[in-house]
Amino acid sequence: TLMARAGLAVAQVAMAMAPHARVVHVFAGPGNNGGDGLVAARELHCAGQNVQVILLADVECLPADAAAALKAAENAGVPIASAAPASQAPGLVIDALLGLGASRAPAGALAHAIAQINTCGAPVLAVDIPSGMHPDTGAVLGQAAVLAQTSLSLLTLKPGCFTHQGRDHAGTVWFDTLGTAADGCTAWLGGHR
Repeated sequence: TLMARAGLAVAQVAMAMAPHARVVHVFAGPGNNGGDGLVAARELHCAGQNVQVILLADVECLPADAAAALKAAENAGVPIASAAPASQAPGLVIDALLGLGASRAPAGALAHAIAQINTCGAPVLAVDIPSGMHPDTGAVLGQAAVLAQTSLSLLTLKPGCFTHQGRDHAGTVWFDTLGTAADGCTAWLGGHR
């Protein structure tokens, strides 16, 4: 239920950020952050958006909720690939690569994906926290972290969005309790680059 709410919240912010985007690229990683991205991709696809998921995960090792989100996205007809198509310039990118699970520098395909996101020229929406940043300290964990225009912090605010390099990488921060707080609030917290 929480992943369904999270994915819907991400899709809603994505549509508000770039309502006329011709193509939306969703970079989905190996954990539940990737699952949130997969749900968002399905929601956007069902709303008529042209969505391309770039899945950087071993599908056999996905957590149960993320695996269910992948199956639902596939059943809905969402295109899923292991690399971004060179022929499609995105109008919006959703970063659902790492989220809270990041504790070490991204390497290999994940590091390459972060570089792709940062050089694509499209606005970026980060799910929870930009990939490559420490969620508590805001420090960049390796050579680079995603530079997002907007970050949607889910359930709780992530201190890393407001400290150290996080202030530059998170952009404008939105917060959604996903209905777990008494008021079920969604709030804009501002931010700057």
